[in-house]
Amino acid sequence: MRSTFMRIAAIAAAFASTSALAGEMAIQVEGPDGKPVPGARLGLPELLRSEATGKDGSAVLADLPNGEVAVTVTAQGFRPALQTITVHGDAGNRLAVRLERSDALQRAAQTHGEPAVEHLSQKQAYLKAIRPIAGKKPNILLVLFDDLGFGDLSSYGNRLIKTPNIDAVAQRGIKLEQFYSASPVCTPSRAALMSGRYPERAHAANHVFFPSSHPMATIRRSLGWANALPQDEILLPEVLSRAGYVTGAFGKWHLGDQPGHRPTDFGFQDYFGILYSNDMKPETLWRGNVVDTPAEKTDQGTLTERITDEAVAFLRKNSKKPFFAYVPYTAPHLPHFPNPKHKGVSEGGTYGDVIEDLDTNVGRLLQTLKDLKLDDNTIVIVTSDNGGDWGGSAGNLRGRKGETFEGGQRIPAFVIWPGVTKPGSVSQEMGMNFDVFPTILNTLGIPLPADRTIDGTDLKPLLAGGATKHDYLYYTTTWSGRFAGVRDRHYKYRDIVANDSPMGGGAEPYNAKPSLYSLDFDNEAHDVSAKHPEEAARLVAQLETFRKENDANPRGWVAPLAGGAK
Repeated sequence: MRSTFMRIAAIAAAFASTSALAGEMAIQVEGPDGKPVPGARLGLPELLRSEATGKDGSAVLADLPNGEVAVTVTAQGFRPALQTITVHGDAGNRLAVRLERSDALQRAAQTHGEPAVEHLSQKQAYLKAIRPIAGKKPNILLVLFDDLGFGDLSSYGNRLIKTPNIDAVAQRGIKLEQFYSASPVCTPSRAALMSGRYPERAHAANHVFFPSSHPMATIRRSLGWANALPQDEILLPEVLSRAGYVTGAFGKWHLGDQPGHRPTDFGFQDYFGILYSNDMKPETLWRGNVVDTPAEKTDQGTLTERITDEAVAFLRKNSKKPFFAYVPYTAPHLPHFPNPKHKGVSEGGTYGDVIEDLDTNVGRLLQTLKDLKLDDNTIVIVTSDNGGDWGGSAGNLRGRKGETFEGGQRIPAFVIWPGVTKPGSVSQEMGMNFDVFPTILNTLGIPLPADRTIDGTDLKPLLAGGATKHDYLYYTTTWSGRFAGVRDRHYKYRDIVANDSPMGGGAEPYNAKPSLYSLDFDNEAHDVSAKHPEEAARLVAQLETFRKENDANPRGWVAPLAGGAK
């Protein structure tokens, strides 16, 4: 810190001794073909600042001192350039920089394939042993929103956005006030939801997967990060399809876009939707493994409605069979495209229009179950993949999507389970989205996989009004995919760990420090470690123990017992 202040002081002194303090330099950055390079970073290391070129490859560096100033120019796919510019006066200074191509990133990416498949034979043996379940089985409807914040629904306190249909799920079932996603971003959370395991165990904890053609996919591979779910992970639809269920997914997948990693490769017999987020190109819609709608014809304004159309058709088609319908909507993830039918309606503005359109379509799903007389034998789960993004509401929680504060991982959740949940009940017991996997399997009498750690627990006692089975839950960073926090029933310890994005950013504020929070009485505003040092020490030790166990066995494999017993 002292050296930083000394550098700042030196810069200030240099400015003070310079007669002209407002020089400008217009810089144009081009590639070897003469085309502009947008997004190139122009670094001024001596002045501790930087700029980025616009779409035309140009930028203006202002407030430069007279004389020589070093400029670094970096852009993905190009060799970095170092230029020393000489500033004269306050205007008329121009510099053209032509960058050379670089294949270093591609070469680095080629050194890494997708992570090795380690337990495929164990997975295959486990699935082969599952037989169709006799007798009446509950249907399952799992609705997942994308970036819905803790405070985005009227049942969670929003006074601008009206969500009567989603709120009706709480009135007919249970509302969970302490329910979490396993990560503050999309891909890791979805991996946990489907597998019952922390995303670290599936090589899925480092931010999100990208389309294979996207530059970020190359960056991920260059870092040794996976860009698709390992094929040896066991997902809920695979188990249920073996148990005699009809399985369908309608909406956003985000666990891999290449053959072998798509929804139909992990147990979904029917699929319609987009393989990644709605802000990633191309916005192609798939039906099974065939393109249904080319990107240029995809209308995001009606996508929520179209996803619901497909899900409703699936429910009607399979009303006489046990089904697992997974409806992961693409909304309200940025960018926001309100349905023309709901545009300008909500008091919550454009974002509110999107949420209220989602509410309407959830109402359609629930009405379909009622029309088909399936609502008395269908488990309905409605939740979000992580906390709300900018534009959404975290309610009274601190933080939002991408952060390990409560607003990043505590999410709205409702469950209707006929014969289990009490209408209008509310639970303050903690659970996490990976609990869905073991809960469903235990209900159906299907043994959990014995070759791997299942981090989730059976939620059924909690849903019936009882206590959680969790002693601790852990929080995961967005980029580094590290366990950065732990909570028990009353306290949360949040550590400061490295979490830099490969593109820059993501780091904690310079004055951030490890803290203990009282979740019963505070929204993470006050560090109470000085008041409760014994609680802080206990949670620090618990977090460190869990980290060491995970580092020693990242995939969470369980060795067979001696003699072949399991």
